Amino acid sequence: MEKKQIEVLENGNVRVTIPLIFKIAGGRTRIFTPDSEHVEYTPIQLALARAFRWQKMIDEGKFSNIKDLAATVRVDSGLISRTIRLTLLSPKIIHKLLSGELDLSLDSCRRSLPDSWAEQEKVLLKEI
Repeated sequence: MEKKQIEVLENGNVRVTIPLIFKIAGGRTRIFTPDSEHVEYTPIQLALARAFRWQKMIDEGKFSNIKDLAATVRVDSGLISRTIRLTLLSPKIIHKLLSGELDLSLDSCRRSLPDSWAEQEKVLLKEI
């Protein structure tokens, strides 16, 4: 692994060389140094973060409803509705998803699920 190098040029200028890693994810280019720790989140983890953020915005009165929120963030109101429903998942399921102990697809969590947390856990955690 290369380290940062500082070099004084003949004309007195200073050249600093820092090795970088460019990663493209989700249409965005991110820059890291080789020794930096970077965490890559799964789609379900990102969706949970959005769900709780969007729900909080509505609860705090920043937006009166999902339609207003959708217009502001420029996302389909149906997608926001399905995503916000993730906040109704069992705390045990949410913890397992965020800690990486459980790997589920977004589709499996967005489909119609029981209201009861115990029933959700039976369906998604396959506990009987």
